[in-house]
Amino acid sequence: MIRLWRRLGALIALLLFLAPVTATAQDAEPAAAPAAPLPQEVAQPAYEVFRIDDGGIGRAYRVWEEWVPQIATTPDGGAWTFFTAQVRTEAGYGERRLFASRFDPEQMVWLPARSLAASGSQFGASAAVDSQGVVHLVYSDRQSEGEAWSQLVYRRFADGAWTDPAPIAPHADAGHQMLASLAIDAADALHVVWRDQRFVSPKARAALPTNADLLSSDMAEGEWTEPARINVREAPDVNPAWPRLAVDGDRLVVIWSIYRGTTAEEMKSAVRVEWSTRPLDASSPWTAPQTLYVREGGDAGGRLIDLAADPRGGAVVVYGLYNRGNNDLYMQRLEPDAGAWSEPVLVANGDFGYLPDITIGADGTIFAVFNNGRNRDVDIGGLVADPAGVSAGAVTLTPAEGGVTARASIALDRNGRPWVVYMHQPAGSTNVTEIQAVRAATFTPPTPS
Repeated sequence: MIRLWRRLGALIALLLFLAPVTATAQDAEPAAAPAAPLPQEVAQPAYEVFRIDDGGIGRAYRVWEEWVPQIATTPDGGAWTFFTAQVRTEAGYGERRLFASRFDPEQMVWLPARSLAASGSQFGASAAVDSQGVVHLVYSDRQSEGEAWSQLVYRRFADGAWTDPAPIAPHADAGHQMLASLAIDAADALHVVWRDQRFVSPKARAALPTNADLLSSDMAEGEWTEPARINVREAPDVNPAWPRLAVDGDRLVVIWSIYRGTTAEEMKSAVRVEWSTRPLDASSPWTAPQTLYVREGGDAGGRLIDLAADPRGGAVVVYGLYNRGNNDLYMQRLEPDAGAWSEPVLVANGDFGYLPDITIGADGTIFAVFNNGRNRDVDIGGLVADPAGVSAGAVTLTPAEGGVTARASIALDRNGRPWVVYMHQPAGSTNVTEIQAVRAATFTPPTPS
């Protein structure tokens, strides 16, 4: 049994890894940094606030800010949102548990969010919906707050209930299984990538959760396949993080960020972003990692990049390159069966575009949501771009809302309308105490008068 001090050390190391990229807003910039333009505020539909049902009792809650809430829409006009939070009871705040809320398309309302576990801590949810409307979910599960390691588990919602959590790739030396990304192909087959520590030494595993590799697995005949290694660490202090997975026709595409170092300052930005592909049927292994881009200054990679499949074929990345108060938001495209990405296209720039989350419509239109601003003056922004990356500009999706709104994710409903979920920290509060959502958000900038 691992000693208590080692458990605590591992948990502290995990928080140190998350800290550089997990504050609701980003670090302050030097006073000399020039002011960059902010997106225009646009009138929006009413937003909705999620409630929690804790055994029949409505509870206040505190969101675990490190993990962005996830939204997945369903073919019946409904949707699911997943977030990690602590309920507040008379005894104080409880464990960090994963909650799920369903949008009921008949009642046209978000149902109260309920915990997916009775104890322990769950985080890092990734969801996908198949053609029959079945919701598939993977996340990291730590059995109790005192446990050092987390295990990747799978569940699905069908016939009105969630299945029990099932381990995807259990292994005695797996360590921290986290940062999962789930994708589903046209045949409704599931594919997942995540970070895992089974190939590092016991000493490295205990030292930092960042000492890890990327693995993948596929659901075949109701069972998860033996994990396949995607990358090989080139040095003890060079590690992958934040993988993103997408399906491009008959192949999988994955991107990830490479970090060098072990301190919080060194982990603030990735040194480069890499990518690889593999046939859906795993008839050949993952291709040797290739470099998508190299950071030349400022911050890049990690949560500053997202990947999405284009329903017409191919895949798209949108990422920010941040330096001294300004963020350049770029797009690159990988055409079907192509072995190289297109040249970067500058979509927009300014004091926005942080932590982007993207989705793509049936006609190839790209929808992106992100943080506007840094420090404590943050709200939700968004933009739409055509398949070539041409955009009318960014807008503010949470106009005139008090406090801080940040960390959004987006999905399109069956009619192609964007649904956005995000965190809200009320004015005067030190915690994020609400998850909010807006349906059919408006992304069109106002027409100049």
